[in-house]
Order: sequence, then C-alpha cells, then structure tokens
Amino acid sequence: RSGKDRRLFAQQIMRLACFCNRSDSVDSQDSGNKESVQVQLETGSGQQLDTQRLNSNFRHLRNISTMPNFSEPKFRGPVRTKTAQPLSRVELHIHLDGCVRMSTIWELCKAKGLSLPGRGTIEDLTANVEMKEPGNLTSFLAGFQYTAPALSGDLVAIERIALEFCEDAAHNGLLYVESRFCPHLLLGEAQPGSGDTIAVDEIVEAVLRGFKKGEEAYGLTARVLLCCIRGLDQFSEDVLRLCVKYRDQGVVGMDIAVDEEGLNPADPDMFNPTTIKVFTEAKELGIHRTVHAGEVGPAKCVEQALSKLFAQRIGHGYRVLEDESLYAKCLEDRTHFETCPTSSILTGAQPLSFFYHAVCRFSDDNANFSINTDDSMVTGTWTEQEYELVRSWGLKESHLIKANINALKASFLPEDEKKELMKKLYEAYGLEVE
Repeated sequence: RSGKDRRLFAQQIMRLACFCNRSDSVDSQDSGNKESVQVQLETGSGQQLDTQRLNSNFRHLRNISTMPNFSEPKFRGPVRTKTAQPLSRVELHIHLDGCVRMSTIWELCKAKGLSLPGRGTIEDLTANVEMKEPGNLTSFLAGFQYTAPALSGDLVAIERIALEFCEDAAHNGLLYVESRFCPHLLLGEAQPGSGDTIAVDEIVEAVLRGFKKGEEAYGLTARVLLCCIRGLDQFSEDVLRLCVKYRDQGVVGMDIAVDEEGLNPADPDMFNPTTIKVFTEAKELGIHRTVHAGEVGPAKCVEQALSKLFAQRIGHGYRVLEDESLYAKCLEDRTHFETCPTSSILTGAQPLSFFYHAVCRFSDDNANFSINTDDSMVTGTWTEQEYELVRSWGLKESHLIKANINALKASFLPEDEKKELMKKLYEAYGLEVE
C-alpha cells in the first residue's frame, strides 16, 4: 500500500484495533501464522501516533476494511428539529466553578472593576482560560486565576452561576447531574473593617438555591458534591460538617480534588492522615464518597482511595491500567470510574500518543464508567462534544446508553429517587421496563 492508502486503511480499522496499543507483543510461538503491520498516523497537531503490531485479528480487519465504512456524513446541519434535546444523559464528574460562562465572568469583572487579561475583551478572557493544546494539570487549572475573583464572596453571583449551570446542563440533555465544588474557595477575603463577612454555609445555600430554581425551570435534577482539597487540610473537617448539615437539602456526597503530579508510588501513603480520618468518619456517618485518583498519579492512588478512603466511585482513574491485578479487582467489584475524555488529554493524563485511550479500554472490558465534562470553561466542551469525541474513537449508541445507565446507578441519590429517575431515563430511551 502507498503511504496515503495505509493512512486511510488505518483510519478505517482504528476503532476495531484499539487493542493494538497494549504493551504486550505478538507471542513468538504463534507468530508463524500471524500477520503484523506498523502504521503511523498523523494527528491534527502534527504528532505521530505509532501503533503496536496487530495480531492475527488483522487478517479479519483487512476484510472488514473493504466495507463502506464512510467516516463522515455527506451533509450536516443546521439543527432542524423543533423539540429540545431530550433529558437522557447523566454526569457525575463536573466542577461547578469550572463550568462558568465566560460572558458571566467578563460581565462580573467589568462590574467590579477587576482586571482582565490581554485587552480586557471576552475573547482574551476565553483565550486565557480555555486550553487549546495538551499540557499538564497545572496549566489546566491556571485559568481559574481569572474566574475565581469574580465569584468569591458574592452570593448573588454564585446563585446565578448555579442557575446558569442548570440551563447549560439541560441544553446538553442532562437528566441528572452531580456538580462539585469547594465552598471554602468561594469565600473570598473580607475587607478590613467592612463587616461584610459571609459564612461558608451561605455559599452552599446559594448554590442549592440556584439548583432548585434551575430544576424548576429546566426539568433536570441537580445535586451537589462538596470537595476537600489536597494540601488544604484545614477545610476537610468543615466540608464533612457541611455534608452532614445539608444531606437532606441537595448535598449528596463529598470528594477530594487532588493534584497528583509528583506523587511517588514508592511512598507508603498517597493520602495524608487528615484525609484518611475525615473520609473514615464520612463512611461512619453514611456520607457518600468519591475521590479524584489515578488521573495523573500512580495506580496506587486508586488502590488507596478504595482501601483507605472507602471511595464508592473513582474520579478519572485512568492510571489503574498500570496495575492489571488492581484493574481486574475493579472490574470484578464494578468500581465506577468517572471518566472525562477531553480533560484527560489536556491534562496529559492520557496523551495523544496513547492510541488505546483508557475510555476505550474500559469500554472493551465492560468496565463500569461514565462520560463527563469535568471543566467546560477549560476544555471548551460540554456533554455533547464529549460524546462526539468518544464516538470518533469507536464508541456507539449502545456504549453511551450503558454509560448513562451505569452513571445513574452509581449516583449518590437515595434509592427511591434513583428508581424514579431510572424510570424517566428508560422512558427517554423509549424502553419499557416491567
């Protein structure tokens, strides 16, 4: 084949050959009747993706490649339906303060006289918050320096972004969403002598008010997860207190958001004693728990999130694949992974050079996972774009439906509410359940 033909052929078999990036090579004992190929693909950024050799399945893929698997529709949009996007999706891993409209931030900064990057335009603000190319977790979070000051200590603004979040979520077809944030990071600094101090409880209540209004206006169900932050242990006990206080008002669980860069798997503990203590207390109090683990940190983070923090779900969790025995246990236990496809690339958690993305491996292995947005203002995506991305990797409607059902089953809703929403989800899919 010519170089062009090989690239076209490789694109056709890409979805069916996800296994080709596994580190295991063709068994030399069986190599006599196996064919292999080395294919290089160019990505839009000019990087080379060097796939591993295909095993004997390549012979069948070669036959499949003659089928008319057209890569793009002949015609596109605009939207021509009269009805709105049906509420038929579920997200469990999405940060409220990472999904703020840039127009809202720009408006608040202008009203408060806060500095803006560049020429002070909304375009410059967006350019400094939204990532265009992959980097690392530090660069992924850098844009928050421009958005947080506009919200901090402003209960009206916080309630507003919670309401707008619900509108955006419903526009993307979310029937149910659990949105997370650390209320202590939204407190702001009171001006000396002003007396204008607010309590962290008021921050939570402002979000809950916004969500309640959003539910009434847009028909979705929105709940809150409160976040501890690695390195800010002074907040952890109070986060647990807030989870207990508002557990019957819309707060359904807690999380610890962590920067795992630089963690050494040789160290005995991936989480400090304070975090372990707080999450142990949360378990005893019946507070639901999810944990950021194995995003860019080692697989050991996932193992200890489960064994020491008693995590019921894992945020991201891609690096679990570095430990096959741990991964096998997660498959057996049906551990739920909250995957975020676009952010996994932008943070460097799953570089573009990884042909066999963790989401594809999870899908192939029938793992328990959901598809989530993470931080829309940084990724430049919402649910719809995340679905388009994983479709391009080979996931089909059946995978997406299964991911949404798994997400709702793994949600932290009370069982009676979960059962009612599951009925609505099945109805949205046109499925009748006895």
